[in-house]
Amino acid sequence: MRERNFNQTIPPVKVEDGEEITYQKATTAVKKTVHYLSALQASDGHWPAENAGPLFFLPPLVMCLYITGHLNTIFTSEHRKEILRYMFYHQNEDGGWGLHIEGQSTMFCTTLNYICMRILGEEPDGGQHNACAKARQWILDHGGVTYIPSWGKFWLSILGVSDWAGTNPIPPEFWTLPLFFPTHPARDNQQRWLVNVVDGHN
Repeated sequence: MRERNFNQTIPPVKVEDGEEITYQKATTAVKKTVHYLSALQASDGHWPAENAGPLFFLPPLVMCLYITGHLNTIFTSEHRKEILRYMFYHQNEDGGWGLHIEGQSTMFCTTLNYICMRILGEEPDGGQHNACAKARQWILDHGGVTYIPSWGKFWLSILGVSDWAGTNPIPPEFWTLPLFFPTHPARDNQQRWLVNVVDGHN
């Protein structure tokens, strides 16, 4: 926004308690919002946003590249080093990983990150400060990978390390529910919506 010398020239709209919202105030608020969002929009049309906290984005990318045979084509040794450094840095003291960089360890992220480290070449007891051994021990101490949620079972099945029989699909009929239904998949956030679409085709 600095690069564009953004200046919000539309004054703020104030609506007092008990005051009726007029057409003019609503229109001014919408114009102010559009003016602000237009300033944030990149020249190619997208709205850039930082989304680095979740610890379940990177492992599926690594798994996909591994499965398709493109891991060494896309990731240089420097990429691998930095990916592993990121994972080591965000590993919790108990050996696991949370859903996000400040979260408590979960079976889902710990398993995915452990597999990712192994795919990237770490030995079973390898990694900075024995990261792989600590992660594996966390998984075992918490009942093993059978306790991973459905999305994780889906990834384990794709990799061939788990049987598809252990993956509960989301019935495609779920999409035929009326749209007003509170748990209709289309009402969900985009990331979970994409998971539901894929899981519905198991």
